[in-house]
Amino acid sequence: MAKYKYSDKIEKIWEKASFCSCGNDDCSPNNHRLCGICLEKMLYGSHESVIEQRNSLYAWNIDHILSKSRGGDNSINNLQAVHINCNRSKN
Repeated sequence: MAKYKYSDKIEKIWEKASFCSCGNDDCSPNNHRLCGICLEKMLYGSHESVIEQRNSLYAWNIDHILSKSRGGDNSINNLQAVHINCNRSKN
């Protein structure tokens, strides 16, 4: 993995995200993944918990696929990695 280490739950959600195949030298399965909403590149080290990365174009957080208000839960199967801005625009 990259130099950052997140909780097991965050790691599992990251691992569920679709692989990026942008061809950049630093593109590896553990560094780049695709947003579950817009399918654009996210960076592993730009999780919202990394303060200096929160405003990055590639910043991501965890989204409920089926919202809790509609009966969704916090299980790994109902969570996905998405850009922070994509998650905000969903509401």
